[in-house]
Amino acid sequence: MEKQSSQELSIENKSAGFSRVEKQKLAEIQLQLLPYDVLRDILSRLSIKDVVRMSTLSREWRQQQICHPDLVFTKDTFGISTDPDPDFTKTINAIIRDTDTKRASWTAEFIVNVDSVLRPLWSTSTTTTTTLDKFAIEFGLLRKHKYHIDRWVNFSIASRAKYIAFDFTFDIDCVGPGCDQYKDVFPLCKLSGPSGSCVTSLVLGYVWLKLPPSFCGITNLTKLTLKTVSINGGDLQRLLLSCALLEHINIEWCSPLSSLRIGQELCRLQYLRVRRSELEMLELHAPNLTKFEFDKDLAQIVLSDCLRLSEATFLSNMRTQEFNDYDFDDLAFTFTELALPYVQKLFLLLNLDQQVLRFSENQTSFINLRHLNMNLEIGWDPYDDSWAIGFIHLLQLSPLLEELELHVGRDRFCPPTMRMVTAVQGPLHHHLKSVHMSGFCDVLGLAELALYILGNATVLERMVVDPVAYAETLHTDDIYSVSKAGIIEGDHYHVDQNRMFAEQILGSEEFRHIVTIL
Repeated sequence: MEKQSSQELSIENKSAGFSRVEKQKLAEIQLQLLPYDVLRDILSRLSIKDVVRMSTLSREWRQQQICHPDLVFTKDTFGISTDPDPDFTKTINAIIRDTDTKRASWTAEFIVNVDSVLRPLWSTSTTTTTTLDKFAIEFGLLRKHKYHIDRWVNFSIASRAKYIAFDFTFDIDCVGPGCDQYKDVFPLCKLSGPSGSCVTSLVLGYVWLKLPPSFCGITNLTKLTLKTVSINGGDLQRLLLSCALLEHINIEWCSPLSSLRIGQELCRLQYLRVRRSELEMLELHAPNLTKFEFDKDLAQIVLSDCLRLSEATFLSNMRTQEFNDYDFDDLAFTFTELALPYVQKLFLLLNLDQQVLRFSENQTSFINLRHLNMNLEIGWDPYDDSWAIGFIHLLQLSPLLEELELHVGRDRFCPPTMRMVTAVQGPLHHHLKSVHMSGFCDVLGLAELALYILGNATVLERMVVDPVAYAETLHTDDIYSVSKAGIIEGDHYHVDQNRMFAEQILGSEEFRHIVTIL
């Protein structure tokens, strides 16, 4: 009996093993029988990171030569950590050498991983059937990697990708003689004409653009982003004019640009962003422009026939500079030269003192303005409340304003003073309904401004006062707004003191039906 049982057990084990083999073969057969579109749909539901991991583990998936529709390659795609983790016990030169060695290792790993994903798709027969939605390379590469970059550019074009991005900006500071980031002439001519007819969105970062005489534009391009790109004004003008369908332009950290004058009409343009470039003069005709973002580097702006411009953003480049190095009076742009009569939403990042006064000097009324969001950075406490008087003048220039957001940055504590807080004097405002103030504290002029609004906004429905400042979690050029607000961590001692001050000034029974102190 024991022998028989042993034989039966052996037969069962063989049967189980056979079953596993058969199941594996069956899975392979079923995988091969699935239509190409079904397999591609399966891949599209996964992240590119998961697809890369799966293709590494499964030979069958690699043999299928099926391409994910969004090939976006970053350091995170392959789990590459670019933390230099320097050894500060070494000399500066030794730290630089160590960082260069690590960077070379990271770059080699990145290139090998990208090529391993693309290798099954290199052949002509496969490439002609591969159609992508996105192809992106976002990694700090050098000029010596031009061979690989050119191959990837060719693949992105051959695969008829709609969105193409080549951003070679390092995510850490590049120091040393070996730091020659790509900064080579990017082969933009390959996207010109019929070969780039599928491209609708293009992102280029840390490259050099020089248009050849034969460049005839990117036929269907609607969105263009240039970040840290070397291009002169003439080539930039040619590029923009040759792409007749452009709707979205983002120019950031580009040089050497002194002026950009485009006499012809950019009839499709809806969004324009010019930030941290050397561009001082901008002149264009864009009848359908609805959104415009710019900064203090633009000294002269001429927007002709922009009757649909409904949203504008101005930033003073303050958050990325130390206050000790920043000249608060250095506001090259003369606000009186820019007329924004059709703007309905205005977003501002200004210094609390001098720049508010400069902006309030604008003599053109914002006759259609309904929403004003002002982010105020505090370098040091103002000597008087003149900035608040300037702010009231800005409210006068916006007679139809209904919503006001006033956010004071730099989470800080203003020691309570023994001064008497009274409302700043000014005219009535007949349309302001909602006010949200964050970072409320005892800075001179802020409480006085709040009292003015409470006493002179005749249809005011609510005022929300938040003693927490936003700058603890916002160190970029983003505009803080209530709609994007999240949990902000600040110094609770300062917050409690600021809340007590708000209760003291605004918490009276007279205002309880309007004021909410958070």
